[in-house]
Amino acid sequence: MNTSIQIGKVMGIPVRLHITFLLIIPWVAYIFASVSDTYFGWPYGFGGVQPSMTRWAYSLAFAVLLFVCVALHELGHSYVARAYGIVIRSITLYLFGGVSSMEEIPRNPKLELQMAFAGPGTSGALAIVFLFLYYQSAAILGIENPFTILMSTLWIVNLTLMVFNLLPAFPMDGGRVLRAWLATRMPYVAATNRAASVGKMFAIVMGIFGLFSGGILLLVIAFFVYIGASEEERATTINICLEGIRVRNIMSDDVHTVPPSMSLRELTDLVFREKHRGYPVVDGEKLLGVVTTADIQRVAESLRQTTTVGDVMAKKIFDIGPDEEATAAMKKLTELGVRRLPVIENGRLVGILSREDLVRAMELCSGR
Repeated sequence: MNTSIQIGKVMGIPVRLHITFLLIIPWVAYIFASVSDTYFGWPYGFGGVQPSMTRWAYSLAFAVLLFVCVALHELGHSYVARAYGIVIRSITLYLFGGVSSMEEIPRNPKLELQMAFAGPGTSGALAIVFLFLYYQSAAILGIENPFTILMSTLWIVNLTLMVFNLLPAFPMDGGRVLRAWLATRMPYVAATNRAASVGKMFAIVMGIFGLFSGGILLLVIAFFVYIGASEEERATTINICLEGIRVRNIMSDDVHTVPPSMSLRELTDLVFREKHRGYPVVDGEKLLGVVTTADIQRVAESLRQTTTVGDVMAKKIFDIGPDEEATAAMKKLTELGVRRLPVIENGRLVGILSREDLVRAMELCSGR
């Protein structure tokens, strides 16, 4: 299931909106339409704005502008990465921030420091801009004007984003700063594990505080921080482990194929004999598609004798080359949500790479 929607491109980078963000926008609008307070003298929230239509309009505008600020924060990271030649495949905006999908992990501590600081730096710059606009609006329109309150609220929120993201815990930018600093003193995987452990401890403390104070939002944030730290640790370990390994080194070259004319009854018998979950479908040397046990299950038992593989096979083929890195294969399998990839060389099927092949490679790697 595709859980994000592409909303456009910036600097040639696809920007996607996760469905959680669609949920958070009306929620943020509701929260800020219900609160009216000051933070060290700066007003925030639109609870005191009248009439109600104006209050809700400014609250919704704030929620949308908050989304824009988060997007700009993430684009700050991407801008620095692109300047150093790192390809950014996409940016996805989630409930509590954004994630840039990069083709490679920057292992240079100096580069990672620059990339990590770029996001909070962008939020800090936005905070200064909104603070300036607040003072201008307060002088012209008055401190109680809804536009003045909007600028003040945006300045406070962007300052909070900057400070929160600089906390030295994964998956926040401060965690990447910590890893970059640790990577100058220990191996990269060890630095990642140490920084991830700090992130998990931070999440546990935040969760305990949220539990005893009744802060539901803190509990949710703690959950996302813990999961993010764990995922970063796992992804880095996998990428380091598979680094330098080519697809041809771990693929299965004894490829069992089936013709498009085979009936699903015959295919079912073949699956039971060989214990494979899927097969490439070929006609001569031409790869036509892929058929899996899921395709069989979609056809009623009584129709499998007269239904052929060609009738149900997936014709959209996702393949990979034998000289591509295993890390690229792992990313492709994960992003596409498939279990195996045909390996194509010079237009010919030369092997199959499955998740099991990658798991075996990681097990051998971890035992070195």
